Formats: sequence, structure tokens, C-alpha cells
Amino acid sequence: MASVDAVALVRALWSRVQARDWSGARALLADDFTGTWWTSGERFDGAEAYVEVQARYPEGWTIRLAECAALADGRVLSVVRVDHPPHMFFATALWRAAQGRLVAADEYWATWEEPPAWRAPGALPGCRRFDVRADPRAALP
Repeated sequence: MASVDAVALVRALWSRVQARDWSGARALLADDFTGTWWTSGERFDGAEAYVEVQARYPEGWTIRLAECAALADGRVLSVVRVDHPPHMFFATALWRAAQGRLVAADEYWATWEEPPAWRAPGALPGCRRFDVRADPRAALP
């Protein structure tokens, strides 16, 4: 089972990324950390590479942490919303920790978009719209 420490590591990482505290973020990662972005088919080998891609992302974004929880198999699940006007993204990540550092992440990124007309409210029974920005769980990490 994932320890509270692993959950705290993931929370701290998102907080440091939001703060643009790159050296602080790096300190939470094992040297041989591997980050995999499945949606775009990219893998970042080593903590330096993972922090560098975060640091180089074009400015103007805000991270909101919606979920961060230990899973029964020892991994930690996190869900973040990234507001980068005019866009909004979501990242679901599965993290692994060992010896007090994060060692790997499998991240799945999605872009918020308007649903197609065939899924408009009233077009399907039980279908309704909501404002994802109003999610009370999504807070600065």
C-alpha cells in the first residue's frame, strides 16, 4: 500500500511545479526518474529531463490539484487541471515512489473541449452540462 509519504511527495511535487520551484521539484525525484506521457508518446529519462520539460512549458498556466490518493498497489493517483487560457488541460498520473523519492510517473493528458452537438443537453437522456472550473476539489496544490 502507498504510504502517506508517497502521497505527500506527489502533492509537494505539484506544489513546487506550480510555484516554478524547479530545484525544489528536482529534489523530490530520484536521479533515474522516468516520466511517460502516453498521450503524446514521450518519455523523459532522468529527473533532470522531467524537470526541464516542466520548466520550458510556455508560461501562463496554473495547476489545480483535484485528486491525490494512495492506491492499493502502492502507486499514487493524481488528477490535475491545468488552466492555460484560453485552454484547459487535465492530467491523470500514476506515480511510484521508493526510498523517499518519486521514481516514475505514467501521465495521461487530455484537452478540454466542447462536446459535439449530438451530445447537447436534451439530445440524450440524462445528459447535462457543468462548468469544470467550478469543481470544488480543484485547488492550488
